[in-house]
Amino acid sequence: MTLTDDAAWRAAGSLVTHKMLGELSYEALLAPEPGEPTRSGHRSWHLDLPSDVSYRFEARRGAFESWTVLPGSAIRTADGVEAPADDPRTLIVDAREQLGLTGLRLADVLAELTSTVANEATRLRRAPTAAALSTMDYNVADGHLTGHLRLVLNKGRVGFSARDRARYAPESGADIRLRWYAVHRDLAQFRSVAGLDAETLLREELDDQTRAEFTARAAQLGALDDYVWVPVHPWQADEIIGTLYAAELATGRMAELGESSDVYRPHQTVRTLANRSRPDRRDVKTAVSVRNTLVYRGLNSAATLAGPSVTEWLRRIDAADPLLSEKYRFELPGEVASVSVRHPLFGSLEELPYRFHETLGALWREPLVARLAEGEQAISFAALPYRDAAGESVLTRLITQSGEGAQAWLSRLFDLLLTPLLHWLLQYGVGFCPHGQNLVLVVDADGRPLRVAIKDFAQGVDLLDEELPCYADLPPDAAADMLRWPAHLLAQSLFSSVFSGQLRFWAELLLDDLDLARGDFWTLVREVVGRYRDENPEVAERFDACPLFAPDVERVTLNREHLAGQGFDKVERDDEFDVRWGRVPNPLHAPDPDGAW
Repeated sequence: MTLTDDAAWRAAGSLVTHKMLGELSYEALLAPEPGEPTRSGHRSWHLDLPSDVSYRFEARRGAFESWTVLPGSAIRTADGVEAPADDPRTLIVDAREQLGLTGLRLADVLAELTSTVANEATRLRRAPTAAALSTMDYNVADGHLTGHLRLVLNKGRVGFSARDRARYAPESGADIRLRWYAVHRDLAQFRSVAGLDAETLLREELDDQTRAEFTARAAQLGALDDYVWVPVHPWQADEIIGTLYAAELATGRMAELGESSDVYRPHQTVRTLANRSRPDRRDVKTAVSVRNTLVYRGLNSAATLAGPSVTEWLRRIDAADPLLSEKYRFELPGEVASVSVRHPLFGSLEELPYRFHETLGALWREPLVARLAEGEQAISFAALPYRDAAGESVLTRLITQSGEGAQAWLSRLFDLLLTPLLHWLLQYGVGFCPHGQNLVLVVDADGRPLRVAIKDFAQGVDLLDEELPCYADLPPDAAADMLRWPAHLLAQSLFSSVFSGQLRFWAELLLDDLDLARGDFWTLVREVVGRYRDENPEVAERFDACPLFAPDVERVTLNREHLAGQGFDKVERDDEFDVRWGRVPNPLHAPDPDGAW
C-alpha cells in the first residue's frame, strides 16, 4: 500500500507522538495520572498541561517501569475541543514547561523533530510487509527501519537539507557514490590488520580502471608514496572538505581523485555505507558531520586508527576460545583498515568541540553477507520490532514461520545473544555496545536462530578498570584510547542496550501478538543469565560485582540528555554524559507479582 504525502505525514506524526508519550513518561519528564482500566492490561491515562491543554491515552506499564502506549489512542484536548494527537511538535510546545525547553533550545528541538517526522513519513510511503523485510537484503532493509527505539528525536540529522535527505537518508532508498581524496601523509595516517596493506586494500576495493584514473590524478601532486587515499561521503566532501579544507585543496596537500564506480547504500547511522555493486567488498564507515541523536557523526581519530588493532585482539581471543568460535560462532565482522586525517589548524586546537577533530577519516569493515552460507538470512536486531501496515512484526513472523513456538525460539535466541556477551564481559572484561544497530541475527530459511554477530569496535568496545591477563596482548595505542569502567558500570551496557533497550519492547510486542505472558518472557532471560553463572563458577565473583540480579538498576534516560542539549559541543564526546536518572526494579532479580515481568 502506497500512502499519500498527507497520510504518510499524519501516520508518522502519530507514531512519534505515541512513542513520545511513552518514553518521556518512562523517563519521568512527563507525569500522566492514572484513570480507569480499559483493555488487555491497558489503563486510561491523563496528562494535564498548561494553558488548559490535556492529553488522554491508553497504556500499560511493563519492565523497568516502562510505558507501552496503545497506537491511535492519544487524544489532545484544547479549549474544549478534542482531536487525535498526531503532531509531536504540538506536544513539545504544550509540554515545553515540563520539559524545560525555551528559546533557542525549543526551536532546535522542534526543527530536529520536524526532520524526524519527515524521514519517518518517507519510510512509511514505501514500507514493506514484515514478510518482505524478514527476507530482504540486510543492507537494503536498513533503509526501512524506524530507528532508535528509545530516542524520540532519532532521525533529526541536523545539517541535512531537504535535498540531502532525498540523496543520503537511508529511507530514500537512493544509491550513493563515494568521493575519493588524496591526502598528504603529514596529515593522514593509515592502519590495517596484518597481511593487508594499503595497496592491497585499494586493489580489492576499486576496479582497475578507477584505480588507474585515480593514480593518474594523484601523480600530478607529486610522489604517490607521499599521499594516502581516503573515501569521503559526498555530503562531507561538499559541506566540510570544500570549506574547512579549502587551504589544503588550494595548496595541493589534498586533492579530489574522483567518484567511486561502485554504488553504496547507507545504514541507519548514515555514515556507514554498504557496497551494492559488489556486496563482497567491505562496508565503509565515513565521517559525516551531521548531528543525529546525541552526537555528531564524525570519526574520532584515535579510535579509528585503533580499529584494526582492536579487531586483531578480539579475533585472537575468539580463536582461542571454543565457546565463542565453535559452539556459539559469535560473529565479529572486523574493522580491517582505517585512515584518519588531522586538520592542520583545527586539529591542533584542543579546546575546540570534538566535532572539529573528527572531520575526515574512514574505516573498512568486513561485509556481513560474506559470512552467510546458502539459505542463511541476516536481520538487524533493529528490524525485529518492525510492524507493517497490517500490524505484523518481523519478530512474530520469524517465530511463527519457525514452527518452534515462542518460548523455544526465544530461549534459543537469548542463549545465542546473552551467553557470548556475558562470556566476553566476565571472562575477558570486554564490554561491547550491543544495541539494535550493532547486533545482527542470522537465521535459517525457516526463521530459526543460528547465531549472532556484533559490529562497531572502534568506539564500541570498553574494558574493566582492572588488569586482566588478556589485556597484556592489547596493543598500547589501542589500550590507551579504550574507556575503563568498574564492573557494575561496564555491565550497564547490557541493561541499557539489551534488557531495557530492546527486550522490554519485545516482551510487550509478543504479549500483543502471541499472547506470551511477560512473566514467561523474562523467566527465559533469567534462566540464560543464571545458567551462565552456574556453569562458570570461576567468574562468579565478577558476575556478582556487576550485579546482574540486583533488586533495582539505574534508569537510562537518553531523552533527558538529548532534550537538555548540553553535550553537542563538548570538547570530549564522552565527557560527563548524564544518561542515568533514578532507579527502577530489575526484571532479572525476580518475577513481578503482578505479571509485568
